[in-house]
Amino acid sequence: MTPDPHRLRGQAAALRRAADRLTLLRLRLSHVLVDASRSVHPGTRELGERLHDRWTQSEYPELGRLASGLRAAAKRLDEAALIAERRSGRRMGGYAGAGFLGRGDEARLHVEDVAAFVGGRHGASIGGFPLLPGDEEGLLAHPSHTLGIDTPAYDETD
Repeated sequence: MTPDPHRLRGQAAALRRAADRLTLLRLRLSHVLVDASRSVHPGTRELGERLHDRWTQSEYPELGRLASGLRAAAKRLDEAALIAERRSGRRMGGYAGAGFLGRGDEARLHVEDVAAFVGGRHGASIGGFPLLPGDEEGLLAHPSHTLGIDTPAYDETD
């Protein structure tokens, strides 16, 4: 049975959220214990110092190890989801940074957003070449002409 990539990614996201929450809890507890160890009351300060010593020696590193383990498990689930997507034909592989549409089945949800992108009007470009040439610019030479690959038409009417 092939695992569902969407569910694997959801579980990975839940593990990352749990690791983040555990890290925040760890940080907040550290601050509370430091504050207790600096108390003006001698009894509270002594108790705070003992708790802080124990916290620093055992609990703090253990919570860090657990948070790291959650993040490592999330990474393994993401890798398993990627493998499942490639096996099912939903993801063809290639450059990992090219996922501007999103991952796997999520990509189809972002196609309209990317198609409606108006960054070209604000100076966005790829490698110094405009996303779409303006009317005043005409059709500029593209580096693919030097490679022997025709530049695709900018309009869909051809």
